[in-house]
Amino acid sequence: QVNRQRIVVALALLLSSLVSAQSTPADQSVTYAGVGEVDATWHVGASAGQYAGDRPCDATVVLRLDPSRVAGSCAGPEAQSTIATFDQGNLSTRRVPSYGIQSRLSVRALVVDGPDPQDPSVRNRVAIVKNDLYIPQDLLWRRTAQILEERDVQRSLGLLGGVETRIDRNNLTIAVSHNHSSPYYSSPSWGVWAFQDVFDVRFFEYYAQRMARAVEKAAAALVPVRMGAAVTQFDETHRHSFGPAIADDGTPAGYPHSDANHDLMVARFDEIVPGGGTKPLAILMNYALHPEFLDGNNLITGDFIAPLERMVDRETGATLFFTQGDVGTAEPERNVYHSIHDRNDYSHKEYAQAEVGARKMADAVIDTWQDVAAGTPAEPARFVPFQEGFAVKMFDRFFPGPTSHPYPSVSNCRTDRALRGNPQAPLAGLPDCQGPGTSFEGSPFDPGVDTDTFEAAGIPIPENYPALGYTGLHEDLGVHLQAVKLGDLLVTVCSCEQWKDQGKNIQTRTDRVQGNIYLGFEWAKGYSYPGDQTYAPCTQNPDTTWRCPDPRNANATLMLGNVKFRRMQAQIRNDAKGWNDLDSVAWAESEPTDPGRIKGNFTHEELPASGPGSGYAMTMTVAMANDYNGYLASYREYQRGDHYRKALTGWGPHSQDYFATRLVEAGGWLNGGPAVADEPLDAKETADIAHNEARARILGEIGAKYLTALEAALPADGGFPAIDEQPAARVERFGAAFLSWTGGSNYTDDPFVKVQRFDVESGEWTDFADMSGEVVVTLKFPTLPNDLPAFLTGGLEYRWTATWEVFGSRVADLGGGIGSTPVGTYRFVVDGLRRDASCGSVTGTCPYHLESNSFQVTRWTGITVPDIRAEPDGRVSFTVGPTTTIPVPRLGGGVPVEAVIGPIDYPDTYDARAEFIRHVRTMYRDPSAPNDPSKFEWYCNECSFRPWLDTGTVSRAIVTVVRADSTIEEVVAVFDSGLGRWVAPAGLQPGDTAYVAPAGITDAGGEINGLPSAVVTR
Repeated sequence: QVNRQRIVVALALLLSSLVSAQSTPADQSVTYAGVGEVDATWHVGASAGQYAGDRPCDATVVLRLDPSRVAGSCAGPEAQSTIATFDQGNLSTRRVPSYGIQSRLSVRALVVDGPDPQDPSVRNRVAIVKNDLYIPQDLLWRRTAQILEERDVQRSLGLLGGVETRIDRNNLTIAVSHNHSSPYYSSPSWGVWAFQDVFDVRFFEYYAQRMARAVEKAAAALVPVRMGAAVTQFDETHRHSFGPAIADDGTPAGYPHSDANHDLMVARFDEIVPGGGTKPLAILMNYALHPEFLDGNNLITGDFIAPLERMVDRETGATLFFTQGDVGTAEPERNVYHSIHDRNDYSHKEYAQAEVGARKMADAVIDTWQDVAAGTPAEPARFVPFQEGFAVKMFDRFFPGPTSHPYPSVSNCRTDRALRGNPQAPLAGLPDCQGPGTSFEGSPFDPGVDTDTFEAAGIPIPENYPALGYTGLHEDLGVHLQAVKLGDLLVTVCSCEQWKDQGKNIQTRTDRVQGNIYLGFEWAKGYSYPGDQTYAPCTQNPDTTWRCPDPRNANATLMLGNVKFRRMQAQIRNDAKGWNDLDSVAWAESEPTDPGRIKGNFTHEELPASGPGSGYAMTMTVAMANDYNGYLASYREYQRGDHYRKALTGWGPHSQDYFATRLVEAGGWLNGGPAVADEPLDAKETADIAHNEARARILGEIGAKYLTALEAALPADGGFPAIDEQPAARVERFGAAFLSWTGGSNYTDDPFVKVQRFDVESGEWTDFADMSGEVVVTLKFPTLPNDLPAFLTGGLEYRWTATWEVFGSRVADLGGGIGSTPVGTYRFVVDGLRRDASCGSVTGTCPYHLESNSFQVTRWTGITVPDIRAEPDGRVSFTVGPTTTIPVPRLGGGVPVEAVIGPIDYPDTYDARAEFIRHVRTMYRDPSAPNDPSKFEWYCNECSFRPWLDTGTVSRAIVTVVRADSTIEEVVAVFDSGLGRWVAPAGLQPGDTAYVAPAGITDAGGEINGLPSAVVTR
């Protein structure tokens, strides 16, 4: 059956190629691009990613209607849900169901069509797709390509409308944002289930269909474009993921905290408008940063990606495509090397801080985007000026893996630990190695043997032994690599969680500068970066030993023998060329005792500066795309000892060079250089690809069938679409507006909610806020046993709630020129789906539309004047509040210090409808003055979803004076730092009175005092 399908598809593709001219742009000299976007949020009730709570068996009952779900195990005491609820879609198994959406997820597709660099009469097309999934996977990439190919065949035969995409498995790239807080059910690999929830064929097919739809929209919207690219350095939101370490042999290892790849790359696509002029179309961005800004709050979210897209899209008019760079060594910053007063604390610090980080990233993206147009790049050496009619070509190939390591692995335990009496079991600590913790060393049973003993005798013994990663983490037995030429920009695509070492190596080997190859970080050279520790270079002692700074403390010293030091350097610097040759297979996983014979981090070959196969003006190194081969540790870091990232490195000690060298060669081929060489094990890929093609098709078809069967079995939704609770008529800043309504079930309904503002000038409602992190939607789940009868009889009502915070912002711009919520008239608008008989059948779905009553957003009126008095000289002085005083324990003991938050301490939170909101303050001390409360940095990470302003100052203060003769004067007050009070030269005389009237105090954001102060007389 599979073979017949493949033959039919092949014949149809041949026919399609003969009639596809209708979808090819007419002007051969022009390069075209199109953008397509679709929502891909899946259903509330699905567990929200890696940090979702675990489901306790004794507290939650799942009504199982769907046999397609794979049964999972329940967790115990750490579980967060304690209410017996049920979910008619059975959308989560081992994790707690999500109860709402903090920000929606999206699939975005960029299709580029241009002339071939070697033959301009030939046109090439590529599609780059971004989604918000956790990791990329081969089967989902394949299924998406299958859908696109089959639909193009149908279009070529006149069986389906629309424009042919001309996108298939040879020119499709799918890059994930690597979101840790979004549903991820599409992987059949059991190892992934430990981090996420178990496989769901419905989710698998849903995402393939969503991605195919985005590509179709992009292909149907092709316009002439120009493209340019630039790069800047941006370090505020990330740090090195694991930092400094010590190798098993005592040598310096790991990396400084600040040694992440700070490249923020932007490729700008502008539409060329007929008749002259251009307008923004798309931004392809590459930056290394884990979306791990959040804890497990059981809300579906785009993490920092959603607000970043909102800000950049609104402010540029282009569609942002986020791709990961060297994410394997970059995680959110924790005030590690920045000043605490920069407030760069993001790792698991929740939504408001995620938005702050997104704002800083957006500023860098927009600035770089503007640099492209202005021709003012931050790094002129890596700059692609605007190009029209630029060449387009793609390299796509599956490689078999190293000849010495022809299968994907996991754990990769150190052999020396076993030889010393502490044998490690692969997978026992999933994904790490785990052993008894014993050791022969120093005991009578110590044989004094290690891997060096065998290697010195000429016996190649592997330094590490792995477990098979196939089916546990890896979906196939090969390595999928791509490279895309877009004019003078090279985009390399790695199916990996790339490290900085690999990314910088590819960039420096594919540029036009000769001899600048980056071989990896070296502690021996020393290191200095603002805010981080400064490390001196290693120096050799007269006795040939070496003195090196301790990576964990730059003021401490490590003493290294000459052989250890030389080995450490050789592992980084030596040319790796030849390690994968057939005559080197026996030694490829071993390591010679002579440092001079070690094959180091990378092969030292690079593209030439000019001529066939030459380098590029700029290289963008995309990771986390198409498939997942785990982290790729450098050879040095692989051999320095067991650690988590080495455990997830899939292809042995030379994984980085295996990927990097082939991507460099692919870049050369795209520029007219030699073809990338065949490999001895290539035949292995033929069978593996055929197997995965069949698996992807079968899983997709099963998913579609179960989807139809499940929906046919679902009962109707009860009640009628209606608003149950209108928003309050007046909402002050530092509060929230709420809307509750009866909609559809969490499986059927996926409501889109926005807030509109009334435009007085036009007399029309205009969109103001959406579900990109501005409007949060939650659902009250049915409970057992009370709601079960209503559910079974089609009478169960589902109550949804939208929350929209109104506030003064500590971020200058939250997208589109909006910071603090403007005063004005607003309303909620809801569009959703229900399942009921009014649709023509119980199994049908009906759209519904709701509009709330209008409500007013007003200034906050909470400023106070707690102390006002008349001075003897007739002036009026007063203080402004409210302030909050918090006693803080003194480091070192003694009387607590008092931290005063003010002079105007705004509300931190509100009476919320979402479970996430809690009033919990946290504080950082300045290391240089740990007991100085004026230097404390306060956070309230769970007090709000948005970045509320914490404190403010007065911008205008007016005292109202009522003279004895009843005349009224308004006197401006100024702050007297000597008195610590506001003072108005009122010149009070006997019989005069004075007070601060409502709105007499105004802060920088326009907030006021709503009540008058006390009245004073002289």
